[in-house]
Amino acid sequence: MVDISIRDVTDLNPEELEREVSCSRDTFPEDVERAVREVITAVARRGDNALFEYTERFDGVKLGVDSIRVGTDEIAEAARGVKATVNRALETAVARVRDFHSRALPRDWDFTDRFGNVLGQKCSPLERVGVYVPGGKAAYPSSLVMTAVPAMAAGVRSLAILSPPSSFQPPSPLCAALLIVGCVEEVYRVGGVQGIAALALGTRSIPRVEKIVGPGNIHVTMAKKALYGHVDIDMVAGPSEVLIIADGSVEPRLTALDLLAQAEHDERARAICV
Repeated sequence: MVDISIRDVTDLNPEELEREVSCSRDTFPEDVERAVREVITAVARRGDNALFEYTERFDGVKLGVDSIRVGTDEIAEAARGVKATVNRALETAVARVRDFHSRALPRDWDFTDRFGNVLGQKCSPLERVGVYVPGGKAAYPSSLVMTAVPAMAAGVRSLAILSPPSSFQPPSPLCAALLIVGCVEEVYRVGGVQGIAALALGTRSIPRVEKIVGPGNIHVTMAKKALYGHVDIDMVAGPSEVLIIADGSVEPRLTALDLLAQAEHDERARAICV
């Protein structure tokens, strides 16, 4: 569950309204940046030791080389208690995402110019991609579907899936999604900045990747931004914002669902209905 406050701002003057709905201009506060760089530096210098240390500090879970990886049996067991309706929804989402992205693949092409030169484009999938699935306050199996399925459709040969330890507590929608997508070979119970740093730099337990995809909180986003260059990333996604102008012609429940879909991302998100 996500704690969301709702406020009627009808009577506010323009200045008060702007303060109420505006996100902070300071997207990456200095204290967040310092904390992120501290963790990245520690992982770069001490590898797994730092990875395990920060996981214990932030998540309260003591990991080791033999326990950081989530086994296929554990995934299957954690997925067993997930509601059938959730499984059906995930199966539908996977099929639709796979169908769309398989049609959107770029194609190879070439031609010979008038000088006899062969010119063109060759599209090759990345060898290894890291997929980050946020967890902790809520479960986001949809993040796995929206990142891993396009990568598989593109022909990426190796996927490393990372999510905080709490994501694997049964019943786990993420584990259900892992089984449906087929990503059970390389799954790690680690999240946060330390997980992003491990993917980008590599440790004994987690070999480095070529690209990191997937959303996260401000610390995860800052880590991806800081490590860009060591590794490719999908984007720097800031706090979510959505504005819905409602004229009474749409069912209120659907409007509320669209607002909640963005508001659940982060306490800094703004979901506004006019």
